[in-house]
Amino acid sequence: MNNCAAITLLADTTTSGDSSIWIAAGFVLLAVAVVLGVLELFVPTGGVLAVATASCLVASIIAFFMHGMLWGFAALLAYSAGAPFAVVFGFKLWTRTPIARRMVLGNTESDADGQAPGTAALPPVAIGTEGVALTPLRPIGFVRFGELRIEAAAEMGMIDIGAPVTVVESNGDRVVVRVRG
Repeated sequence: MNNCAAITLLADTTTSGDSSIWIAAGFVLLAVAVVLGVLELFVPTGGVLAVATASCLVASIIAFFMHGMLWGFAALLAYSAGAPFAVVFGFKLWTRTPIARRMVLGNTESDADGQAPGTAALPPVAIGTEGVALTPLRPIGFVRFGELRIEAAAEMGMIDIGAPVTVVESNGDRVVVRVRG
């Protein structure tokens, strides 16, 4: 009976011990995960920081479970409920970073010239101007008009490389050509 009581007491002290260390570890790991998650938005690591963030979150949940089942399930529930909000907030924050601006196409807002950023008005090409197709027009490709190389659209069907073309429509942002003949 004495040995059984000693084993029970030993098992009880090794499993429960001071569980406040586990809750502290859970919160520290959560804080590290938040810092790593924010860094992932600004530092291009190819997802390495995202994997480290996820690992810290899983380790945090494990630490909370080590403290107690109630703490573990509460952390699991809180992380599951908060994750979609964190992801949406992260993407909104990320779109304002210089990295995102370089990776994503320009916005649709107009700049001071009244033109979308990143687009330039085509040089004026008069209707009836003759040129040569530099690429196949399927229906869009490049056409050379003298020294000018412009993106143009075929009026109908496809136009082969080297085909002589004539401008049939031209406005500020679109040139339409047809095969000369």
